[in-house]
Amino acid sequence: MLEVRDISKWFGGNPVLHDITFRIEQGEVVGLIGPNGAGKTTLFNVLSGFYRSKTGAIRFKGEEISRLNPEDICRKGLCRTFQITKPFSNLTVFNNVVIGALSRERGIRQAEKKADEILDLVGMTSKRDLLGRSLTIADRKRLEVARALATSPDLLLLDEVMAGLNPNELKGMIDLVKRLTELGITLFVIEHIMTVIMGISDRIIALDHGELICEGPPKKVADDPKVLKAYLGEDYVAAQG
Repeated sequence: MLEVRDISKWFGGNPVLHDITFRIEQGEVVGLIGPNGAGKTTLFNVLSGFYRSKTGAIRFKGEEISRLNPEDICRKGLCRTFQITKPFSNLTVFNNVVIGALSRERGIRQAEKKADEILDLVGMTSKRDLLGRSLTIADRKRLEVARALATSPDLLLLDEVMAGLNPNELKGMIDLVKRLTELGITLFVIEHIMTVIMGISDRIIALDHGELICEGPPKKVADDPKVLKAYLGEDYVAAQG
């Protein structure tokens, strides 16, 4: 579904991504991990068209998309959430989702019907009339997912949708992610909670200082010395050895 080849990105002469290459197959849940500053969100920004890569190519469903605008990439079926949630604060939850649906639906009635379906899916029907500014962190994150789902994505990039949640809220978000996979949506997920990302992912990609340092099944990545070093430091790796 997604093929990324030799993607690089610089800011002011500083490399943030360096020759990143990987594939994501239809129906997979792929986790993206790495310490703060590793380049994870920058990679999401490049894939979704908010940044332009300096090198390489991105192919989505067989089509080159690396020079398309975010709205065009979204209409083709690749959408992303944002780590810092910013709902339309003076609009209701329902209308926030309607706006997302209008990117793909032909008319307001179809968009409203889609919004109702999405709110039911994410468990926010009872909060449809609340204003965006009144939501808790957990509900803002759930609304962020709902707005993205309203665009009917084939591939959804989730940027730390579980950060800052309490145990009950975390369980609810994990259950939602599992429901999305059952619907056939392919997921690419950034997450720092290792027990969560290892449990939901078919495969993990690890970045450090803008480079892909490991890729494979969760256990393989969790045991990789380069990954342990990136997260826990050289002294930990030496002690384990």
